[in-house]
Amino acid sequence: MERIYISEIKENQKVLLKGWVHDIRELGKTKFFLLRDISGIVQCVLKEGVVKEKNKEEIKLEDVVSLKGTVKKANLTNKELTIKNLEVEVSDITILNKSEEIPIQINDKGAKTDLSRRLDFRYLDVRKPKISSIFKIQSTIINSFREFFYNKGFIEIQTPAIIATSTEGGTELFEVNYFGKKAYLAQSPQLYKQLMAISLEKVFSTGAVWRAEKHDTSRHINEIRQLDIEVAFSNDLDVMKYLESVVKFIMKRVIEKNKKELEILNIKLDIPKVKYLRYKEAITLLKKNNFKIEEGEDFSPEAERKLCEMFPNTIIFTYEWPIDLKPFYIWPKDKNKNVSAGFDALFNGLEISSGGQRIHIPEILEKQIKNKGLDPKNFKWYIDAFKYGAPEHSGWSIGLERFTQSILNLENIREATLFPRDSKRLTP
Repeated sequence: MERIYISEIKENQKVLLKGWVHDIRELGKTKFFLLRDISGIVQCVLKEGVVKEKNKEEIKLEDVVSLKGTVKKANLTNKELTIKNLEVEVSDITILNKSEEIPIQINDKGAKTDLSRRLDFRYLDVRKPKISSIFKIQSTIINSFREFFYNKGFIEIQTPAIIATSTEGGTELFEVNYFGKKAYLAQSPQLYKQLMAISLEKVFSTGAVWRAEKHDTSRHINEIRQLDIEVAFSNDLDVMKYLESVVKFIMKRVIEKNKKELEILNIKLDIPKVKYLRYKEAITLLKKNNFKIEEGEDFSPEAERKLCEMFPNTIIFTYEWPIDLKPFYIWPKDKNKNVSAGFDALFNGLEISSGGQRIHIPEILEKQIKNKGLDPKNFKWYIDAFKYGAPEHSGWSIGLERFTQSILNLENIREATLFPRDSKRLTP
């Protein structure tokens, strides 16, 4: 008999199931337990005399078992059960591997385990249906991103993780010893995706980046995954439209493919609306709503939340930011008015993306690098690339973990990160 998954079982079917013991209870001389595999959970019934007494008594939480049985109708109300009205009458059970006492809570019984300890045992934490649901949805997010841009004729590229110069100017870098030379972990694929866009026109990438700021907040970690695009012959407004479209596409795919996971998380998703605001318009709007902020200031987390409260379930684009507040590679749209072609995108209280039109003229790029207090000599390879017929180009980046946090309304970005790396955590 071949093993099948719990989600595939049908009434009166004889089955071979394998998985983990999720919960156990006894009623008289009958033992009930919940069996869990990656597809769901089902109640199993061990009646007296049917199964060897030795195995009946030995079963403990998180033991790995293999069982044979017959699927029967049942009247079940446990919301966590994937198979609501079916149970398995067990005819034979084998313990494949025993579990020691579990150091964190996995089922819904007992005291809740705090996040830090859960992360210490993340490989156990993801066994909990609510946690595995987050990462099943995240898998849909990244695959939908790829699907969308493959269908738009984009080329996927892989950019270096080790770089020689800073990408983001003042942002701190993780230094590495590269055969006796000073090098850094990449903060962004930014410079390299530009170099590909000026030849391949439409590119995207997915990968890890590292930022050495000593943040200790619910929205920052030091290693993140980014979803990036870069497009030639386009301006900031053009690529904002791409961002609007792909976010809607991703949300649609999650709603279609992750119904069960959204139910487990008690999340109702709707396709978001969109609002475009110039930076100055956003400042004016915040002031009108009694929020203390002045023109020329960056948005604080509180300002971002306030804007999102004004426009619920809306992707809010704030664009034409001051040149001073954007990286050196952002196009200066109007120097006299200190207006750049940079933008941010907010959703559900969080910044999920930033981007803009890039500088494609070497002389302007060199001036901007100097204006940011950086040495153009360190960027010679990058500046030189635009001397050979570089078209205007624009792009953006979505933080995968931040985006997951945003759409699932998670309190901490670490909930959306399998193995978070921050100033206090390097293991597991």
